[in-house]
Amino acid sequence: MFKHVLVALDGSAYSEVALPTAIDVAKKFGADLFVLHVAEHDRGRAVVYTLETPAEATKLVGDAVKTARDAGVVAKGELRDVAVSHVAKAIVDTAAANEIDLIVMGSRGLSDIQGLLLGSVTHKVIQLAHVAVLVTRGPIPVKAEAEKPALTAVAATA
Repeated sequence: MFKHVLVALDGSAYSEVALPTAIDVAKKFGADLFVLHVAEHDRGRAVVYTLETPAEATKLVGDAVKTARDAGVVAKGELRDVAVSHVAKAIVDTAAANEIDLIVMGSRGLSDIQGLLLGSVTHKVIQLAHVAVLVTRGPIPVKAEAEKPALTAVAATA
């Protein structure tokens, strides 16, 4: 059913739940895993600046790819840099360019306040994607760490 799975990570506790879910799905279907982190940059008056260091972003992707490979999943990663508010489009465009069958992501990310005002990145991906989107719930409360996170599957259709 799924041959190519993309997991979108942003470093939040919510996306940390998405990675093991994506690995489980990839293992179940014998799919490969594409780890994606989209770094945002913003424009100041005289300079363009990123909202995180390149080293942090690279480490996030590298660690996730290593985790997937250690679990026996064929995985590769990519780091993209886009202007603020273009993350969802970058995720969907990357999925289309890599023939992704399923996008896995957390229910919320680092921009919780912006999500309340403008709609979350996850919500935008669900609206824009032409493939299934699996939304993981989290983060896992400390006392429930042994339990698996509840999943909400949303299929996006064209």
